[in-house]
Amino acid sequence: MKFLLTIRLPSVCSGTGHSSYAIFKDTSSALSIPFASAEAFDVWICDGEEVTGDLMDSWLAQACHIPKSMLVRDATSIPRLQRYANGRVAQMVEFSERMPDDPTKEWEESVLRDAEMLYARVRANVGSQRVLGDKTDSQLGKETVLLVGAGIMNLMTAHFLAVRGYRIRVVDQGPDPRFCQPKDRARLGVTSGGHNARMFTNTEADNYNEQGSDIYRDMQPIFRNTVRNGGWSVKSPKDFSSKEQAWVDAFERIPGWMAATFKKNIHEVNCESGKIWQEFMNTYPQLFSDVGFHKDIIRMYTEPVALESSIGLNGRLGALLQAPSPEEFLEQYPSFRPAAETNHLAGGIIVDGFTVNVHLFMAKLIHHLATLGAEFVWDCEVQSIQRNSGGEVIMLKSEKGDLTADHFVISPGTTKIELLNGTASENLVHGVLGIWLQIPNLNPKMQNSMKIHRRSHKVEDVNITVANDAETGEDILIFGGGYGYVGLDRPAPDSPEMEALYAELEEVARIYFPQNYAAASKRGPMAFYPGGYRKFCVRPFTPTGLGLFERVPTAGGGQLIITGGNNTGGFAQAPAVGRAVLRSLMGEEDPIHVLFHPDRGRLPFAKTIDLQVPCNSLRLQDSLNTKKREPLKLLLLCSDGPQHRYLRYRLDQTFPGYHCIQETSYGQFHQLLKKRRIVDAFWQKYHGLRRQIFGHDRQRKAYFDRLIPQDHVSPGPNLVVESVNCRDVWDAVEEWQPELTIVSGTKYIGKKLTARAGLMINMHTGHLPEYKGNHCIFFALYDGAVDKVASTLHQLTSSLDGGDVLEKVFPPILPGDNEESLYTRCLEMSIDRCIDHVGRFSEGEQLSFVPQKAEGRTFRHRDRTPMKELWLWWKLNVNGLLTGIARSKLAIS
Repeated sequence: MKFLLTIRLPSVCSGTGHSSYAIFKDTSSALSIPFASAEAFDVWICDGEEVTGDLMDSWLAQACHIPKSMLVRDATSIPRLQRYANGRVAQMVEFSERMPDDPTKEWEESVLRDAEMLYARVRANVGSQRVLGDKTDSQLGKETVLLVGAGIMNLMTAHFLAVRGYRIRVVDQGPDPRFCQPKDRARLGVTSGGHNARMFTNTEADNYNEQGSDIYRDMQPIFRNTVRNGGWSVKSPKDFSSKEQAWVDAFERIPGWMAATFKKNIHEVNCESGKIWQEFMNTYPQLFSDVGFHKDIIRMYTEPVALESSIGLNGRLGALLQAPSPEEFLEQYPSFRPAAETNHLAGGIIVDGFTVNVHLFMAKLIHHLATLGAEFVWDCEVQSIQRNSGGEVIMLKSEKGDLTADHFVISPGTTKIELLNGTASENLVHGVLGIWLQIPNLNPKMQNSMKIHRRSHKVEDVNITVANDAETGEDILIFGGGYGYVGLDRPAPDSPEMEALYAELEEVARIYFPQNYAAASKRGPMAFYPGGYRKFCVRPFTPTGLGLFERVPTAGGGQLIITGGNNTGGFAQAPAVGRAVLRSLMGEEDPIHVLFHPDRGRLPFAKTIDLQVPCNSLRLQDSLNTKKREPLKLLLLCSDGPQHRYLRYRLDQTFPGYHCIQETSYGQFHQLLKKRRIVDAFWQKYHGLRRQIFGHDRQRKAYFDRLIPQDHVSPGPNLVVESVNCRDVWDAVEEWQPELTIVSGTKYIGKKLTARAGLMINMHTGHLPEYKGNHCIFFALYDGAVDKVASTLHQLTSSLDGGDVLEKVFPPILPGDNEESLYTRCLEMSIDRCIDHVGRFSEGEQLSFVPQKAEGRTFRHRDRTPMKELWLWWKLNVNGLLTGIARSKLAIS
C-alpha cells in the first residue's frame, strides 16, 4: 500500500514514520517526478485542482494492473477528475467532513484512515469481481464445499453452509479429536491440540501493534526480544529465517494510527460475532449443555491505569456489566484480597462473555455436523493447491489422492502454512504459542471464568477457565496464556524460554489462588500437567492482528476461500467468519471481505525518500544489538519472460536486496544475428511468433500474474543487457560478489561470468540428463515419455545442462493438460522449490547434489518443427496421450 499526498497535512507531513507508505509532494514543484518511479501509488490524496489530465495518465500508467483510487478534498473537482480517469480509477471519493472541534492531528490521521479503507474496499471489490464477476445463477448454486482443517473456524463455517444446503466434506491431517489419546494431541491443530478451554469476550481477538496504550506497552520491538529478555519471542531473533525476519519487519512497520484502526475493526468483528454466538446458543442449546458453559467474565488488572482504560473500552463495546470500586470488588471476591495486599491486583470488572470446555464442545459440534450430512476425512494431509494455466484452482492434492469440489475453504492454522504459498496470504501467518496448566477449583469454588492482565510480565494475559477434568471428574481451573513467537517452527522441548513461560504461569496461579496452588503442589507436577504432558498451542498470528479472508476463483466457477490468522480470537470470531464465507458463496457482501483482506497493512520497506534521485530500499534495523546473520549475497540472472515476475516476487519476499540482471528476448535474438547464426535467429523468431499467435504468451502471463498480489511491483533490474556475457555484467558481478546465483531463461553462461558468480543453480525446464536445451517438455511428450515431464534444479557448469542435480520437480498431470499448462506448472513448482533450497542455504545448510550421468540429447529451437508440432497435437488431442494418465489419478469424491 502506498499513498501520494499532494495536499498539505502538517501534522502528518512533519512525522518521520510515514515515509515507507506515503510520499508528500509540494504542489509548487514538478508533480511528474513521483510517477517516474517503478513504485506505484495505490491512493492519491489530493485537493483536486492540482491534478491535470497528463498527471492522471502518468499515475495510471504506473503498474496499470493495480487498481487505484483517489481521495479528493474538493468535491467539485471530482466530475473533472472522472473525465480524466475515463473509468480507469476504481473509486473516487471526497474527504470526510471536518467538524469544527476536531483536533488537527486527529482529523488529518482520519484522512489516512479513509485512504486506507478506500484501498481495502477497492482490493476487496476486485476480489469479488474475480470470483463473481460473470458467474451465472447456476454457478452461484454450486453446492459441494471441501474444507481443509477441522478447527473451530472451519467447523462453524461448515455449520453455516450445511444448514443452507451445501454438501460438506471436512479434511484434516490429524486424527479424529474425539478419540485421540493425550500423547497424540500434538498432531492436532490449535483448537483441539491445546487444553480444554476457550473464551469469548468482545476483546478476545485484538491488535498487538500497540503504541501509546494504557493497557499494553509500546509493542513495536516486542518480537525482537526473547521471553527472558522482556519480549514475546521463544525463538532467538538471531535464528530468524528470512521469512520470519520479513514477518517481524512487517509487524514493526504498522504505524500507530493504522494499529488503532485495525484494533477498532477487530473489535467490531468480535462484537458482531458475539451476536451470532448468542443466536447460535438460542437455536442449538443442546450444543452448550454438558460442555462446561459459564457466562460472564471477571477481568482483573494489576495497574489502576489499565483498569480505567478497560472500563472505558468495554463500556464503548457494550460489554461492561459491572465496574465495582476496588474495595467492592474484593468484598465480592474476597479470595483475591491477598493478591491486592501484595500489589498484584488493582481491581476488577465483570464483562459480557462466556467460556466452554472446547474439546467437549467440538465433539458435539462434529456430531451435529454429521447429522447435517457432513463427511469427515481424518489423517489426510493436503499437500498443494493445483491451478490451471489461467491461475484458477482445479483441485487440491492430498496424500490420499486428488480432492475436488465446487468450492474450497482453507483454514490451515499454523500446521499447513505452506498451502498459502502463491496466494496473497503467503507468509502472513506465523506461530505465536500460548501455554496451559491446571489446578483444582477448591471451595469456595469460582463460578466465573477470568482474565488477568499483567502489563510487562512474561505472561502478560492469562485466561482462567472454570472446567471439569475429563479424566477424573474433578472441578478445575485451566490457566492459559503467554505469547511466544516461534515463526515457522515449533519450540524445542528443552527451550529455556518455554521454561520461563511455564514458571511464570505457575507463579500467577500461586499469587491469585494460593490454596489451590498449594494443593496442586502437594500432588506433584502431574496435578499441573495431567499425564505429564505440558500443553501448548501455536496460535496463527498475522503482522496486523487482522484475520485473513482471501478469495481465489476456481476453474468450475466456484471459489477457494482462505481464512484464519485470527491470533487469540479464532474461537471468538469463528461465527462471523463462517457467515462471511456463506455470504461470499451466495454472491453477497460481508464487512469481513474488506476488513480481513490480506492486502491490508501491506506496507513497503522503510526508506529514505528523495524524489529527485532514485533511492534504495533499506531494511528496518533491529532494536536489539544482537548479532544478526549476514544476509545472503544473492544474484538472479533471468530473461524478461512473464514467469520471472513470479520468481522476482518470491525473491522480493524472502531475500529483499538481491541483485538482478535481465537478458532481454530481443537481445538474445540480436546476439544471434550479430554472430551470423541466421538459422538459429529465424527459429527463435518463429517460436516467439507461434507463442504469440496461439495465445501461449498471454496464457503464461495470466497464470503467473494470478500468483502475485496485485499491488506488488518488484524493483527494476540492476542491469538490463542483450547478453549476460559482457563487460558490464562481469564488472557488476565482480563488485557484488554473490554467494549464490539463480539462473533462469538466459542463453549460455560464459566462463568469465561463471568464475565470478559463486554457486550457480540453473532452473532447467526438462528432465535431466535425458532432455537438455530447449523445448524439453515438448520433446518428452513427443517421445511419449510422460514420466519425464519435469523441471530440474542443477548446478550450472561449463557443460550445457550438465551439472550435478539438486532436485527434480514433477508436476501433476491434470484433465485438459497440454504442453503449455505442464510447462507453466513445472515453472511454478521449480521456482517454489528453488526458493526453499536457497532459503536453507542462507541459513547455513549445505545443499546436496547428485552427479548427473553424461547421456541424453540436447534440443535446439530448429529441432521443433511445424510437422513435429502437428504430430504432438494429434497425440494429445486424438490419441489422448495425457487423458488416460489424468483419469487414472485417484480422487476422493
